Amino acid sequence: MSNKTGDEAVDRSTAKVRDQGRPHGLFRGCMDQIRTSHTIGQSLRSAALAAGLLTDAKCYAELLGQFYMVTAALESRMEELLHNSGSSDCNLDSQALVAKVKSLGYSFKVDYERDLHSLLGPKWNSTIQSWTTEPAKRYIRRLESATHVECAAAAFILHGPLVIGGGAMLKPRVEKAFGEDATHVFESVIGAKRGGRSGRRREFIELYDTLLDDAEEAAAESRVENSESRQNGDEVDPSRDVRFKAIVEACGEFMQLNNEIMLAVRQAPWWRKYVAASAMAAVSALIWRLLAINGGPGAAVTIGSSNITA
Repeated sequence: MSNKTGDEAVDRSTAKVRDQGRPHGLFRGCMDQIRTSHTIGQSLRSAALAAGLLTDAKCYAELLGQFYMVTAALESRMEELLHNSGSSDCNLDSQALVAKVKSLGYSFKVDYERDLHSLLGPKWNSTIQSWTTEPAKRYIRRLESATHVECAAAAFILHGPLVIGGGAMLKPRVEKAFGEDATHVFESVIGAKRGGRSGRRREFIELYDTLLDDAEEAAAESRVENSESRQNGDEVDPSRDVRFKAIVEACGEFMQLNNEIMLAVRQAPWWRKYVAASAMAAVSALIWRLLAINGGPGAAVTIGSSNITA
């Protein structure tokens, strides 16, 4: 299969998932926002795999570790917001957003840690700290001060690829390369639990499409704008909700950071020294060519996604 054919198949698959959301709904809004950067993320993942990501434990652990760090920051911030009434955007509706996202029951921090311990040994934490890239550090700082709506967006970007994307499909390849003890991060998103993959996907999509349904503050904000539509018998567009727009825009921001993380990793596979420099240059050129075709890193603002687990 050619790269073009493969990319077209991924685009069709992504569109099929996107269309399972409500018309004008939040899920579709987020997917549309990250569409371009999703294509870039898929290209980066393919290039990373081609460059030997799953042939060297350090290479895989470095990238996994970057997403561990930002996921840990997100999950810690969500816990903080749930138990802290003093945040700038705190009200019952805002707290409900984080509570609803957490009601799905996903938390990947500990599973990441178990995988990294398997890949790097008991000193994995100090190793990952030393490997943390500048984009990951910026991402962490951003999440440490994220609002409730921004946390909802970050969960869409960091949890979504594992829950509804192709992340779980990597499990057999990771297990073959590094053993079963390096696959804990996939445990909650595989198998027949919660209705299997299709059931987990439906649950995730429905959660985001109903995330703002009980938001009285949002309803008040949009009442004036939507009154004319109601009088004319038209369907009310929930995208007029100010928080809807904030979540969608934050998804674009966080997806861009995902892609920047993937570009910033530095570990090289153990066999690199045996490969001609010209061959490695060709791999690097391929990565940048893929980015150029898809609009470059800056296009990501305008979808992980995918991060390596997307």
